[in-house]
Amino acid sequence: MNELQQVLLIFAIIVIVGLYFLQKVKARNSDNTAQDVTDTKESSSRQDAYNALKELGEAHIPLSNRTQNRLHVEEEEEQVPESQLGLSFGQEFEVEKPKESNAAEGATETDIETHRKPKHVVLEVEDMKPIGSEGEPASASDYEPSFGIPEEGIQKAESDADVEQKEPQVFAIIVMGTDDFLWPKVNQTLQGVGLVPSETGIFVKNDSMGNEIIRVANLIEPGTFPLDQPTNSELKTVGVVLILELPTTVKAPAVMHDMIMMSRKISQRLNGRLYDANRHLLKESDLQAMRDAAVAYESSAI
Repeated sequence: MNELQQVLLIFAIIVIVGLYFLQKVKARNSDNTAQDVTDTKESSSRQDAYNALKELGEAHIPLSNRTQNRLHVEEEEEQVPESQLGLSFGQEFEVEKPKESNAAEGATETDIETHRKPKHVVLEVEDMKPIGSEGEPASASDYEPSFGIPEEGIQKAESDADVEQKEPQVFAIIVMGTDDFLWPKVNQTLQGVGLVPSETGIFVKNDSMGNEIIRVANLIEPGTFPLDQPTNSELKTVGVVLILELPTTVKAPAVMHDMIMMSRKISQRLNGRLYDANRHLLKESDLQAMRDAAVAYESSAI
C-alpha cells in the first residue's frame, strides 16, 4: 500500500467518524426539540384547563339589576296555617260535619237511598188467554212460527218450484269415416276411452254411482252392437253416435266436455270425423256452441 492510499483511508475514516458524531448531535437536538414541544403542549393544555375551571365561577350571561336585587333580598318567612302545623306525617284529616236536625238527616238519607236504588219497570199483561179457543186447552201444534217469512211467499215459492222444471235436451255427435269401421277395432276403441258394454247392447259411460250419463250406439239399425262376437272381423259398421241427454247426475258443462273429448279420441283412433245429427261436419265453433248450451242449461232456474 503506497502513501496515497494510506492518506485516502485515513481521510475516509475521519469523514465517517465526523458524520457519526454529527448524526448523534442532530438526534439529540431533535429529541430535545420534541420534548420541548410536548412540554409546551402539556403546559398550554393545563393552562387552558385551569382557565376554564377558573371561569366556571363567573356568570356567562350578565344579570339585570332587578335580578340582582331579587337575589340579595332576604327571603320572607312563609305563613303556614295552624291546621297544617298541627298535623304530623301520616295523620288523617278529621272534617267536622255540620250539625243538622234529626228530621233533616232522615229526609236526606231517604232521598239518597231513593236515588241509589235502580228503577224497575213492571210490565202488566192484561187478558192473558191460551192460543186455543175459549174453553179448550192450548197445544204446541196450534202455533207455528213464520220466522219473518210471509205465508203467501211460502205458498208461492212451493207452487213455482212445482211449475219450473228443466225440460230434457238431447245432444248427439256422430263419428264416421270414408270407409266402414271393423267391429273388433270399434269394440277395442270404445272400451279404451272408458265405455263399458250394457245389457241393452250398446256402450255407456257411468258416473261414480253407476248411473248412465253418456250412451254410444251403432249407426246401423237397430243401433246395437254384436257384443257376443267381439273378435269377428267380418262385422263392420258405418259409424257410431254419442248421445247425451240432459239433465244427468253430473253437471251439464262437465258431462258435455267429457262427451266432446271422448268423440275426438274415438275419431282419431278410428281415423274418422265428427258430424252432427244431420250428418253435417262439425267445426270447432259448433263444439263451442254445444259447450255454451250446456252452460246455459246448467245456469237456468231449477
